[in-house]
Amino acid sequence: MTLETLLAPVTLLRTLTLAVSIFNLVTFLWLASTVWLNGDHCARITLWGVVGLALSALFFFLHALLITLPLDQPALRPLLNLLWQAVWFPALWVPYIWFAIGLHYASLINAGWRRRIPWLLALGAVLGMALLFLLLVNRQTFTFVETLQLLAYGTPPPSAGRAWISPLFLLPLLFLVYVGFCAIGPWFTSSRIQQVVVAGWRALGASLRARSAGKSRPLLRRALLEAFWDDPAEIELLEEPQLSWHLARPALLLAALLMVALTIGLGLAGLWSMGRWLGRGAPLVAMPSLRAIPPGLLLLDLVANLVVALIILVIGYSIVRHGILIERPLPRRGFFEQWRGIVIVATAVALFIALLVSLTHSNLSELLCITCLATVAYALFTWSSYRAHDRYIALLGRFLRSTSLRHWLNTSAEKSERELESLFFSLCQSVLAVRCAQLVILAGPMRRTFRYRWPADAYFSGSEPPRRAEGMASGETEALVTLVPRRPPGGRGAGTPLAYRLRLRLASGEPLICWVMPLYDERGLVATLFLGPREDGGTFTKEDMNLAQACGQRILDTIGDHEAMQAVAALLRRRIVDVKLLGAQQRRILHDEILPQMHLALLHLETLRALTGQAGQEAARKALEEAVRLVSESHRQLAALMRATTPGAPYRLEREGLVQAIRTMLEQDFHDAFDEVRWLVDEETAARIDEVTPPAIAELIFAAVQEALRNAARHARGSDVHRRLSVTLQARCGPDLEVVVADDGVGIAAADAATSGTGGGLLTHSALLAIAGGSLTIKSAPGEGVTVRIYLPAQALL
Repeated sequence: MTLETLLAPVTLLRTLTLAVSIFNLVTFLWLASTVWLNGDHCARITLWGVVGLALSALFFFLHALLITLPLDQPALRPLLNLLWQAVWFPALWVPYIWFAIGLHYASLINAGWRRRIPWLLALGAVLGMALLFLLLVNRQTFTFVETLQLLAYGTPPPSAGRAWISPLFLLPLLFLVYVGFCAIGPWFTSSRIQQVVVAGWRALGASLRARSAGKSRPLLRRALLEAFWDDPAEIELLEEPQLSWHLARPALLLAALLMVALTIGLGLAGLWSMGRWLGRGAPLVAMPSLRAIPPGLLLLDLVANLVVALIILVIGYSIVRHGILIERPLPRRGFFEQWRGIVIVATAVALFIALLVSLTHSNLSELLCITCLATVAYALFTWSSYRAHDRYIALLGRFLRSTSLRHWLNTSAEKSERELESLFFSLCQSVLAVRCAQLVILAGPMRRTFRYRWPADAYFSGSEPPRRAEGMASGETEALVTLVPRRPPGGRGAGTPLAYRLRLRLASGEPLICWVMPLYDERGLVATLFLGPREDGGTFTKEDMNLAQACGQRILDTIGDHEAMQAVAALLRRRIVDVKLLGAQQRRILHDEILPQMHLALLHLETLRALTGQAGQEAARKALEEAVRLVSESHRQLAALMRATTPGAPYRLEREGLVQAIRTMLEQDFHDAFDEVRWLVDEETAARIDEVTPPAIAELIFAAVQEALRNAARHARGSDVHRRLSVTLQARCGPDLEVVVADDGVGIAAADAATSGTGGGLLTHSALLAIAGGSLTIKSAPGEGVTVRIYLPAQALL
């Protein structure tokens, strides 16, 4: 075909129509593959979406073949009719699946839709089955060529009748009703339309009244939108997949409106042809056979395909941006970029294939099959690349995980070394996949070497033999470390991580090539990482080196955290010792100094009172008696104060255990605070809790329970000091630890009105428990008491 023939209006129109049809095929097929590969296969909505998108791709596959096959060859008539009848299947099923998907998502937000779903689906099925029945009964009447003649020239098949109830008139009308109902059924109902009309009328009236009063007018658009969507819950309260549907609704509503507009346009065109045929008074004259699709129908087909392409763009945006049909979160930025890429690629491929078929008359079916395979392969490539990315992120999860919770409570050097060794093994085995490696820590209190299958007989094959030194695991380690420069060239942090190859030699004489990577911080060189060959025999890339440096630095940060916590723990222990010594010293001074002195003063006063006479010294005797009374009272108060000084929490916990210490606290410190105490902890649970709870965590729990009991004793009665008050304490450990302190007082809101308090005590304990990896929650209502729940997961107790 020459260029002039290609640029002819009819040929150019057919080429553009074919290109748009191929574009729709590629995009629908890519979306179907993406939803299937990334979606939740256990969710029915995902399966419906895959089937609907795949049927849409099948429709345009058949459509592309139909518009390119010649019509004047009798040998191709059976194939044309077969393809034409095969198109009916996706053309009827796709609207119904769209309808079911819309109803499913609408019922997630508004429970009222759940009651309507069965009869709405039944009504749509009845319309679809009626349409399919008419098509099957009249399949000999509605052949592909005769349908084209009817639409283009108003020439019906010879077997068709002229009545208004003829299938020629009923089919386009029923198709218009069926597709329109399926497209807008989930969006426009009688109640929703009534709500919108009423809200619009009220908003219009309020706007007119505000305008006459000179006030700001309410927004009509906002009132109509709120009435149309009719959401029972705020957007902040929605979760997946409700939130995704909420965000995608405007775009999907636009797609539904475009679908309705397209259906109305095609249905009216069909009805106009039927009406033109029915209005004729003269007998029908047989038209000559068609050689190709008429230009008018090609133009109508091109416009319809362009509208469908716009619908595809809107639906594809909702899928890759908001996760519609996939039912799980996606890396949306990445998939959105892939969606833009597939749109551009599909456009280029569609134009190329359309021009190739027009110029060379190539076999379109073979080209379409190759295009479908390439599209599925591209979807598989996209899916596999993101799966590999997810696996890679999972491997790095241990290095990306926060260490700001219970990690800070770990002061055990042995436990920290085990964690560091596990991190190092994960780096070598899972992330870098090396045969052997070792990490030498050179700075800080923890100077040791971590090895991953590092050969013990490896040594540097230089001019000097390796030397053994104190603090190193072996002489080979010292010889290796001396090769590392003290400062990286170009300054710290400049450019690519400093790393170089080093040839080692085993005792057997075999060479071992490893990479040496020094790790620096503000103190200078703090560690050296030695990486042996990779398991697959490949070389290290720049990405591998950057990753090794980042993970190595992460291990060093963990070491720094441990050292900082050790310093804090040492200061805390020193402070605890100081407090205990101070308390003991106070008790000693009271017992050994103050009380004996006061007792001696009492003896002197008693002696003085015995020596006074009866005549003139009555006033002195009275003064002495008053002094004796005051000193006696002070002596009794100081003695009571010393007896009331209870042992601290660490002493109680060490002597009795956590659960028994809490019970002792209830019996001694709060024996007069509550009218009834319900203790719901059995001995087996108490023993289990004492066994699994570390001392540091036990102190936090004890202090939190003490604060909860103190608050209940002070504030639970409110303004009625004679109110009967009971407290319940229960605990469980299986395997998570949970302690609940509940009272039947007036509640927090009522207590705040009658008592005073900052409320910062439990907030402080909540923060401390959060650092330990647990939580403290408070539940209260006026008149229903307060429930304090202390929860620590099993991993926080390790």
